[in-house]
Amino acid sequence: MTKIEWTEHTWNPFVGCDIVSPGCRNCYAMRMAARCEAFGHAQYAGVTQPSKRGPVWTGHVNRASELTMRKPFGIKAPSLIFVNSMSDFWHPAAEDVWRAEALEIMRKTPRHQYQVLTKRPEEIAPTLARMGETVPTNMWLGCTVESARYKPRIDILRQVPAAIRFLSIEPLLGPMGELDLRGIHWVIVGGESGPRYRAMDPTWASSVRDQCLEQGVALFVKQMSGRGAELKAIPRDLRIRRWPETIAA
Repeated sequence: MTKIEWTEHTWNPFVGCDIVSPGCRNCYAMRMAARCEAFGHAQYAGVTQPSKRGPVWTGHVNRASELTMRKPFGIKAPSLIFVNSMSDFWHPAAEDVWRAEALEIMRKTPRHQYQVLTKRPEEIAPTLARMGETVPTNMWLGCTVESARYKPRIDILRQVPAAIRFLSIEPLLGPMGELDLRGIHWVIVGGESGPRYRAMDPTWASSVRDQCLEQGVALFVKQMSGRGAELKAIPRDLRIRRWPETIAA
């Protein structure tokens, strides 16, 4: 199980990443990866290095253990599974053979829905073409859009055929402005947490909410910004947690 409220399990066929945009700066996964390496988990060796701000990704990516790779087979009940919480499925340093293994496991476990989130949507189509692959019917494709500057990621994502496309507007670092949500089925909104969090103005989240409601897109407001109880202090009008219609039942 997992503490991530919009999913039920996490699965990491490989681990390791690097910082690609401002939303990555305080990534919880960097701290977690460093702890895993300190605890002796071999697959985390070399994926982070120390810095003045704490552990930071090196850009090195490692395949998971065989036990971890086969984790979905052991989850018997149909579940939502967030893929690569400790990496990026479309990271250029990941090997195609690892992705092929993961895609095959997804197809062999049609009872599950796999949520694949990236900050690199421009890598999806070229990677699939190079591999001669298509998106499995039970894979959700998502991208992170942390500020208006990165809205072009939405246009790239909407070009890739997928049963469900979703956006993670978390951490929300500024006003998003006008959003074109054609072809998008679900939006997650949330502020940043942790010791160096950047504050989210609630009006930024309200604007996203209004546009999702106007355009008929399911919405999940995860949290505000801050630490501890501050995260759960969600204004009443933002307490919306709706799922895509395809899994509503």
